[in-house]
Amino acid sequence: MEIINGWLKVLQQWVAYVSYCVEQPMQTPICKPFWTWAMIGLFAVGALTAIVVVWKVMSYKLKLAAALRAQAERERVDHDAIDAGRWNGDKAYSAELGGEEVERRIREAVNKRKLEGATKQDKLNIV
Repeated sequence: MEIINGWLKVLQQWVAYVSYCVEQPMQTPICKPFWTWAMIGLFAVGALTAIVVVWKVMSYKLKLAAALRAQAERERVDHDAIDAGRWNGDKAYSAELGGEEVERRIREAVNKRKLEGATKQDKLNIV
């Protein structure tokens, strides 16, 4: 209990000092340290606030620039070429097709590959 009473006395003295200095002019000799530290604290809080605001603005600008670059890249991409290179084997041999239809498509694909291989072999023999 003595510790709490000691802290309360110190706190009451600080409150009395602050209230006295607020009522007196800034040039009062006893209040100069108070006003000096008050101004230092005020400027520090102002500087920290300005730093946070500048930090946030720069962060938002960087995010905006990245988003604009990504949008430009998305517009530049050729979606038809991507779709042409995409594997769509699931669509070609879906379970809805009958067994004969799947066999026919497999034979067509195999024959197409054989023809492509033969034309490549012919081209190699020509050279």
